[in-house]
Order: sequence, then structure tokens, then C-alpha cells
Amino acid sequence: MTLYIGENLKKQRKLRELTQEQLADILGVSFQSVSKWERNEGYPDIEMLPTIAGYFGITVDELMGMSRIKDTSEVDNILKTVSENATYGRIEENIALLEEAVKRFPNDYRLLSEYAYYLTFVNWDRGGEAYRKNCLKAIDVSERILSECTDNKIRGTVQANLCYNYQNAGQHEKAVEAVQKLPFMWESFEVVGERILEGDELLNLQQNNIFSMTELMYMTLVGMSREDDPRFTPQQKIAIKQKAIAVYEIIFDEGDFNFCAHNLSYAYRQIAAIAVLEGNRELALESLEKAAEYAMANDGLPEEKPYTSLPVNRLVYKRENTLTNNRGSFSAELLKHMEMDRYDGIRNEQRFMAVAEQLKNMG
Repeated sequence: MTLYIGENLKKQRKLRELTQEQLADILGVSFQSVSKWERNEGYPDIEMLPTIAGYFGITVDELMGMSRIKDTSEVDNILKTVSENATYGRIEENIALLEEAVKRFPNDYRLLSEYAYYLTFVNWDRGGEAYRKNCLKAIDVSERILSECTDNKIRGTVQANLCYNYQNAGQHEKAVEAVQKLPFMWESFEVVGERILEGDELLNLQQNNIFSMTELMYMTLVGMSREDDPRFTPQQKIAIKQKAIAVYEIIFDEGDFNFCAHNLSYAYRQIAAIAVLEGNRELALESLEKAAEYAMANDGLPEEKPYTSLPVNRLVYKRENTLTNNRGSFSAELLKHMEMDRYDGIRNEQRFMAVAEQLKNMG
């Protein structure tokens, strides 16, 4: 439990316009002791707390910051519930919970940061007016955080999310300006830490970096081959998505995809969607089969499962650390995708119907 004696002692001393030396003389302790207390490098003896509190005309609880400790504990519990909701796609519940929480704790930047994030994470029509209003609300909250908060970790998260909010609210120039203020990858903890850390700490960082870079490579390859992007032909888009899949297969060579299985399912689903329009029935059916395999693998994951492939064998998948804006299963999502008109030409194929049946059984 964090006590706030140092912070409160310094505040009360300054209100009385006392130096540390003067307060030390009043309390009968050394100047170094007062300095140490105010730096939170130690606390006064418990017998001294009533004397200090009495001198300043406050209670011992006020000196220790008990009300703030209680608030911090309550905020921790709220954030724990938010994390649990996010694991199961209960995003609307999070927005409602955080909306009330920031009214009660208007200066808690952790809550404000989460509130701004979840306002735009909900799975609504991104072109709709409701979504745009939420983006504008998130922008207001984020700009306030950046003007007041000094916590670098919170500020970094908010700065990154603000870029998306500007863009989704139709404020492209502001989004570009915000992006240009972000730190470069080469200045990040993940990169610099590779040169500073040692031993197990370094190996843990390296494995997390491999995992994150694999995810980034996938996102970049899939993002540059969107179906509506005119820069590549359909065949080239399929080839790029296949490379995204290959990246995962290289790193997770023992097939321990775990959390990443839903990304593989999505990539195969996109390949199928392009292939069927190009008249490549075999590739479309084969890709739907693979998409179903990985969707069901993801839906069937236990609460925890270790990764076993050598580059990531210190990492463990934990459901509680996942986040989704989809209340349903990935199997149900794929089944819904297969209802698209583009699949009408292969809908009566035995293999197509077999995939649909498998997905229904998972639901």
C-alpha cells in the first residue's frame, strides 16, 4: 500500500512557510530525516505521526492520505472490472462504467485514459454519426489529459490513441500533426532496452519484441493488401496475405499460435473473399477451411496456454490479457462472413457446407 506522508508533509510545511530545517527543529529530528520523509525514502516512526499531525492541525489519517489510498483501491477495482469486460467484448458496459467513474474521480488520469479509449473501441459503424460523436468526446478527454497529466506512460498511450480519434472524426490534418509528434520506434523502451538490459530480463524483452514485431508485420502486410486498395492486383493481394501467414508460421513453427490464431483465420478469410471473386474456387474453399480451423482453435483456447516455439517459449497466452470488441466467437464471425453474396457460387459445394456446419457446432 502506498502512503502519501511525504507529499502531505511537504504540502503542510509549505502552507506554514517553513523550511525543512525549521520543521526539523520543531519536531526534534535531523534535517536529513525531514528531507528523507518528503522524498518518500522512509517514514517517521509511528509514535511521531500524532505529533506531526497535531502540529499541523490535521488527523493522522489525513497525514497518511488514507482517503486517497481508499480512492486508489477503488479505482484499481474499477480498472480490474474494465479489463474483465474487455476480455469478453463487453465494451458498452465499460463505457457506462467509466462514464460514471470519471464523474466520481475526475482527476484520475488512468480512468480518463481508459474512458477515451473505450469510447472509440466499441464495434459500431465507423462512418456513423454516433461513432463520430464518440471520437469527438474522446478527443476532448485526451486533450485534457495531455494538458494536465505528467505520467509518461499514460501520456504515450493517449497520444497514440488521439491520432486515431482525429482521423476517425474527420480531422485528418490534426491526425497527421499528432502522428508526427509520436516518438520513433528506435527511441522506444523495446529497442533501447535491447542494448541495456541483461540476462533473463533481456531475454524476456527479446521474446516479447519478437511477438510484437510478428504482430506488426502481420498488420502491415494485411493492411497494405486491403481488398479496396487499388495499388495491387487481386493476385498480388492474395500473395501479400500469404506472406503475412508465412511470418507466423516461421516464428510459431511448432503450431503454437494461441492468441495469434484469430489473425490467421482473418487472413485466410480475406484470401477466400478475393479468390471467390476471381473465380478461384479451390483457393476460396481451401482458405475457408483454414480460416475455420484457426477460428475454432482460437475459440477453444483454455484460460492459459504456454507458447512452445523457441523464439517465444517464455511467453504464456492468458485469456485475461486479451481484448475484443466482439461479444461473439470468432467461429460465429466467420460464419456470418460466409453469408455474403459473393459466396453464392460455391454455397452448395460439399466443402463449403462442411465448414459452415463445423462453425455452427462451435457456436
